[in-house]
Order: sequence, then C-alpha cells, then structure tokens
Amino acid sequence: MPKQESTLTPVALVSLNAKFIHSNLAIDYLRSYSEKEQIPVAIEVVEFHINQPVDYIVGELLMMDIDIVGFSCYIWNITATLHVITRLKLAKPEMTIIVGGPEVSYESAELLEKHPEIDYCIIGEGEQSFGDLLRDLVDKGGVLEARERIIHGIPVPLHEIPSPYPHDLGERYHNKLVYLETSRGCPFNCQYCLSANTRQVRYFPWQRVEEEFIKLMDGGFPQVKLIDRTFNANSAWALRIFRFLVEENTKRGAFDNGAPPTIFHFEISADILTEELLAYLSQVPPGLFQFEIGIQSTTPRVLEVIQRQSDWRILSENIRRLAKPGNIHLHLDLIVGLPQETWKSFRQSFDDVYELGGQRIQMGFLKLLKGSGLRERSEELGLVFDPYPPYEVVATSTMTALEIVRLKEIEALLEQYYNSHRFTMTLDLMTSQVYTSPFQFFQDLATYFRSRRLHQVSHSPLALYDILHSFIGQYHGQVLPLAKEALKFDYLRTEGHRPLRSWMPNELGRDHRRARHDLLQDTHVRAKLDPATLALSPREMAQQVRVGRFSRDFIEFLCQRRVKDKDAVGSGWIIFNHHRPDPWTKESDYTVILE
Repeated sequence: MPKQESTLTPVALVSLNAKFIHSNLAIDYLRSYSEKEQIPVAIEVVEFHINQPVDYIVGELLMMDIDIVGFSCYIWNITATLHVITRLKLAKPEMTIIVGGPEVSYESAELLEKHPEIDYCIIGEGEQSFGDLLRDLVDKGGVLEARERIIHGIPVPLHEIPSPYPHDLGERYHNKLVYLETSRGCPFNCQYCLSANTRQVRYFPWQRVEEEFIKLMDGGFPQVKLIDRTFNANSAWALRIFRFLVEENTKRGAFDNGAPPTIFHFEISADILTEELLAYLSQVPPGLFQFEIGIQSTTPRVLEVIQRQSDWRILSENIRRLAKPGNIHLHLDLIVGLPQETWKSFRQSFDDVYELGGQRIQMGFLKLLKGSGLRERSEELGLVFDPYPPYEVVATSTMTALEIVRLKEIEALLEQYYNSHRFTMTLDLMTSQVYTSPFQFFQDLATYFRSRRLHQVSHSPLALYDILHSFIGQYHGQVLPLAKEALKFDYLRTEGHRPLRSWMPNELGRDHRRARHDLLQDTHVRAKLDPATLALSPREMAQQVRVGRFSRDFIEFLCQRRVKDKDAVGSGWIIFNHHRPDPWTKESDYTVILE
C-alpha cells in the first residue's frame, strides 16, 4: 500500500520463502523488537516465495513506496533475493537495502564487494543491531556516510526479546506453517552445521514460552514446528514442555475426537534421551508429537570426521522404544556425501535406519554451508561442491559424482514409495520375503525406472502402483500373487473409493456394496468397529468404509505382522475404515474378519 502521512518512517521486512506454506520467524522478531524499543518506524512484514517472478516481487515492493527494506537471507533464497535487490535498486537507487541471516553472516565482505547495491549487512543475531541501524537511519534522514556497512549482531538476553507473534495472528499465518523457539544455540559440534558456532544454549523465560504455546494453540494452527537445534539438550526443560502440552491439550479435550488440533514438531537427539523422558513419551496420547532425529550416518569413521558424537547401540535402542507404542511420528534423517562415506557404508547406514521403523526417512544431500567446519576443510577432506547456493556436494574422495546421481534417483523413489505411506504392506513384503537389504530393493527399483526412462517424467500415485506391479512381475514372479494382494491392500487402505487397478484380484466384482452391507449388519463384525464409525449415517458409511476379500496366504502374512493377531489364519475380509485414518500417515484403520 502507498505510504501515508505519518511521523513514522515506513520500513519493509522481506522474506522469499522456499514454499508458499512457509513463514519467516526472523523478520517477526526484528519487527517486535523495534516496536518494543519504540523506534519511530512503521514496519510491514512482507513474504513472497522463490517460485514467484522477480519482476512481480519488485513491483509489489515498489508499489509500497518504502525507502528502507530489509531482506532475510538463507541458502534456499539467496539467489532470488540478490536478483530482487539488484532490480529494486536499479528501479529506486535511493532505497536503503539491509540484509541479514545465516547466508550473509559469513564471507560478508566478498558479498558487499560483489553487490554494491546492498547498503548494510548484519551478521548474526540482529534484533538490537537492526533496531540501532533503523534509529540511526531515521535520525540522519537515511544517509550514514561514516557507518560501517558490515554490522556485527549483538546477542540480546532472551528475556529482553518480546514475542514475535503479531496481534493479527490468524491473518499473519493463514495457511502457513508456524515456527516457535524456546531456546537458541546447540551444545554439539557437528561440522556440517552452523549451530556448532553457537555452543552455548540460552533459554527463553518459561512464562513467555507457555504464553506462546497457548497463543498458537488458541490460533488453531494444524502444526507448530519448534526450531530449537537440539530440543532435548536440557532433559528437564524438554520434559516440562512435553508435560505442559499434553496437560493443556487434555484440558482442551483435544484427544476426545481421536487427534489433537495442533501437531508439535521437535528436532531431538535420541541418544541423549533420559529414562525419565522415554518412560513419559511412551504414554503420551497419539498424534501430538512429531520428532525429527538426525542420524546422518551409522559409520563410525564418518561420525568421527564430522565430530558427531553418537553411540549407535543407544541411539537405535532409544528410537525403537520411541517407535514401539506408535504414538509419536518419527522422521529419521540421513546425509549423503559426508566425508569418508562410501557407497557400501551408506548402504549399511540406510539399512540400519530403515529397520528402525520410522514413519519418514529423509535422504538429504550434504550442503557445504558458509561458515561450517566441513566447508573450511573441504579441500583437505576431498569434498567437491557446487559453488552456487545451496552449495550441494558433487563428489567426495570416497564417493563418485555418478554414485551421488544414483543416490538421488533412489531418494526420489524413497519419497514416492516409502514416505508417501501408500505402499506400506507391499514394501514390508518385499523387504521381509524377497530382499535382505531394503537399500538393494530401492537400488533395483531405481535401475528398473532408469532402464525404462521412467525417471524422466513424473507419475501419478495410481501409476506408481502399476509400475511396482510390473517390476515385481518381471523380476520377482515367485511372490507376484501375494504382492498383488499386498498392493490391493495398500490401495484400499489409502485410495478411498477409487476403482481397483485392472490387475488387482477382485473376487467381489460388482457385489462389493452388498458384501459391505452384509458385513456391517453382522453383530460380531460391529463389535470390532469403532463406535464413532458405527454412528455414521448410511450415506457417510458408504463413503468412509470399504471392504475387500483376501486369500489365506495374505491374511496369514498380514496377521503375522500384527502382534495381536499373530495366531490368526484363514481367508477372509478386511474392512477399511477411512473415518479413522492414522493422524500421521493418513492410512485408514482396518479390521480383519476371518471366515
């Protein structure tokens, strides 16, 4: 909007996010701190995303008629941000451009030399330094000839930093992922991460943290992501927050309908979980917590080089204990391209992590961040990386560029087949009865994709069923009959009421509606179903419940995977209850009815 007559100088704080759904907490911190210090400026927070055209972003900023603009810079947005800044300065030379963020906090002199259109660069934590700069700019009419262009941030005691969340919370974060932090810093020294440069951990006051959790829960946001680098670095602090969230959600009746209204995502270190934390987490209601656990590698020599202290025995046991109750979503991370990692050792790391049973496995590719220990030692360690953001590894002394390309193809299939949760039972079948190595399965599948040039185009979820069926039929015909039923099971569990694929065994044919009706009238069947589902109207029941008939062999395989039905055998029916999907994977609940 055009600036209006006011004693306050208008300022824009801008972020180009990686996706539309992302939000930027940093610029809200800068706004709230400047308001607390009563700096005579009117700050407007403006978010775009990197897929929007540069001319559109520049046009929107020019229409605001603002003379001071600050940009938040990260590896994923720096290229687009610099393009916007260059074009903006050409259009309005008198505009003052300020940059900050992790991507410009290192090699800052080189950045300013290459981009003279940037007026000031703030390094590190910027709340106070940005506020001081704004005050000076306002006092001197935007001309600060004697001031250094590189400004070192001054960390402010966290109790002096106000809440970053504005009054119009719902409007600010409408359809956005919301972030929250309860601490800053990390006690560990992992050489691929910039948090190794801020070893001291500082905590926000408890009352402020409690108020922010309540504010976000009141806002009704579907997910809040905690950005604490290692949330459980202080076990007592982590346990206090976990307990508070469970108790607060219980008071609100969040668990009465099967799933809480807000999911909380934490980055934790599983090998430092205390017995007290593990015991408490085993009993929390399902669907509330999501843990991201950075394993990165299970190869001892790799962990030693990257200075990541990790005991695989303790780490794996703790993750299994977290996974066993099924109440917490586990997101397990691996990094491709670490120094000393080979194809063979990464394969072992992949298999080790796959067997832990996490709901999501992420294969990230090493980024050589400015300021990180690995970047500074890249030549010594034999790390070849792209000089353009996000500085991704191209090859290492122990892994060729071609091997990394092949791992990218495997990563794509991991996303489509494992992380999508559309093929859970089929993957379970293949990795338990055909392959001893899950990695080998995905490697063979990737080879199959490439041999048919399937990797060159995107595929619908339904086409992925057809491709996997063809792959199994061509190379593993001995399990094809059982695999067809596993694929049918996965399909009925995740694809609602879409017609079955032509190759799927379908003994019901056109009688599936009558079969469902007859089963749902049976008192023994009804006793096994969720009361909330039975309370649905006939029309809703038809939309939410689907049935399928399966062979004795498949029922036996399925029930052997489920401890409570371990001794059940025989052919029969499976009722898929889409009214009660898993809060994490969206897979429907199911009930086995033996004949």
